[in-house]
Amino acid sequence: MEDPIRVVIADARRLCREELVLILSQENGLEVVGEAVNGIQTIDLIDGLKPDVVLVDISLPDIDGIEVILPIRQKSPHTKVLVFVPTVDESTVFKLLKAGAKGYFSDDSAASDVPKAIKTMHRGEIWVARRVVSRFVEREAFADSNRENMPSTQGTLTQREQEVLRLLATGITNKEIAQDLFISEKTVKTHVNNIFKKLNVTRRLQAVLYAIAKGLG
Repeated sequence: MEDPIRVVIADARRLCREELVLILSQENGLEVVGEAVNGIQTIDLIDGLKPDVVLVDISLPDIDGIEVILPIRQKSPHTKVLVFVPTVDESTVFKLLKAGAKGYFSDDSAASDVPKAIKTMHRGEIWVARRVVSRFVEREAFADSNRENMPSTQGTLTQREQEVLRLLATGITNKEIAQDLFISEKTVKTHVNNIFKKLNVTRRLQAVLYAIAKGLG
């Protein structure tokens, strides 16, 4: 039998913590091992418990939920961070992924999806709301229709570029991708630039959303 996924909940709101504990306690394979009410306590818990996943409210009273991600990763590199935010847009998603979060939940997300998100992140994937991906795909489809009569730089991704894109979709940095693929960080940057050109995108998040939409994430 596999060990349960160990989870820490960091939220100043007692009712929210209790609701999450109740939801997760009813799910096989998950175990809540600690609770924190502020950023300092969260970092201390992560340092001592080294959980698999930590659920963090972005509005912690002492340290911003995004700013607390870096010390969490420093204390426990393997711990995946899921951030709870009031509302979300592409800019927020990019900030969270850039900081090192592996997913997010907004106020209009279904609480019942939290266990699914935790398990998805534990497998090394990121958790992004499907409607964000859908909006991206719809926008790209519209853009493609407007580009039909224009010269296109889009091309088929090489196997290596697909590998890089798949790793991009997990939210890791160029340096971490280089380590995983045993190539230089400069080579990774070249691959990323080529991916951007072939997909007709200009931002990392757009490439990540493309990968998720295509099932590469």
